[in-house]
Amino acid sequence: MNSDLSLAVQREWKIFPLLHSSHLATGQPLLNHATSNEAQIEQWEREHPESAWAVAAGSESAVFALNFSLDAGAESMREFGECDPDLSHTLQMRGPNELVTFHEWPACGLLSWARGMVAPGVRLSEEGSYVPIPGPGISAGRHYEYIDSDAPALPPSEWLMDLIHADSGGHGGARILAFRPSPDAALCVLLSFERRGERWLCDFYESSGTAKVRKTLAYRSSDKVVTLAIRGGAFMKRNHRSRLYEGIEIGHGSVLLNLTSDQYNKLIAA
Repeated sequence: MNSDLSLAVQREWKIFPLLHSSHLATGQPLLNHATSNEAQIEQWEREHPESAWAVAAGSESAVFALNFSLDAGAESMREFGECDPDLSHTLQMRGPNELVTFHEWPACGLLSWARGMVAPGVRLSEEGSYVPIPGPGISAGRHYEYIDSDAPALPPSEWLMDLIHADSGGHGGARILAFRPSPDAALCVLLSFERRGERWLCDFYESSGTAKVRKTLAYRSSDKVVTLAIRGGAFMKRNHRSRLYEGIEIGHGSVLLNLTSDQYNKLIAA
């Protein structure tokens, strides 16, 4: 197996050969068959020796990417670097007239601008899309290379998540990314919290908000409430996060959790 493809497999990325030469092509027949299975990848190498390769972005590969145009996105790249110092430490790749930064896919998913633009000259490669990677079949005009192939794809910073989840900013309305659900069915649970003296009381209801699913839990810190919301897969869109923190400030509020069957069973058994 090609060494670059072997590196992608070690990262547990789901990869596939690009059967169309343009990375902007919308119809890549093998995108939905992307895999980290070495036998399948080696078979594809034999069948498509001239093809370039890509990683399927999103939850299955546990990675997403930002594509900075070296022309239209030059100023945005400078601003991102100033606001997010970790950007220089995450896995990066040079491409034809672009710089690509790879980031760990967040457990709560992502919200993005329509058409995937998060800033001038900065495109988000998200669930359902793909990113060309170094590998066989790359022509001189479409060359990709990692700046440091040993660098990890770091978790996105809070600043970056806020930017991606922002509600407005001149790039069109935000939308929830269509990511593949967990193999376990997701269950919506309403977390209702209230401060009583020195304690925070947390109640969990069916999504209708009427029937409790377990007894009240009590915590000494509001940080525990925030942790519950994040670990529970709440979509932390900016206005949702603001509502959560406003609730913490005034002493009561609620947020919807999206739990897997395993999380739900642990919750009701705790």
